[in-house]
Amino acid sequence: MYATMELKQAIRVFHYGEQVKTLLINASNLTLELEKLEENEREAGIKIYKGVLEQVRGEIKMAGYLAELPPFQLVDSKVKEAIWEVHIRRPEEVCRILGEAISLTVSLTLDAAKELKEKDLL
Repeated sequence: MYATMELKQAIRVFHYGEQVKTLLINASNLTLELEKLEENEREAGIKIYKGVLEQVRGEIKMAGYLAELPPFQLVDSKVKEAIWEVHIRRPEEVCRILGEAISLTVSLTLDAAKELKEKDLL
């Protein structure tokens, strides 16, 4: 992504990338928990889960801004897509899409991780 990355930029990109990755992993784990809810609890659970995913989107947007990494918009788009899949009750698609978002996040932070490793900071 970057030919050379300043140390300060590498730290920001790596930090916020790791933060986003953790949020996405946690969100993915919640998808599996929805299936364990009783039918009479599921509607409320879906509503709350969609709210959680919207909060994750907000964090992704903030991370992209603070890390000065516009491609985080791609990750945001994936989460938006996952919210729709939650709405139409396709949990396997939600997990797949969130997995893609995690993979994108890792890819976006790879150069920063390499830079930090070269400087023996990781």
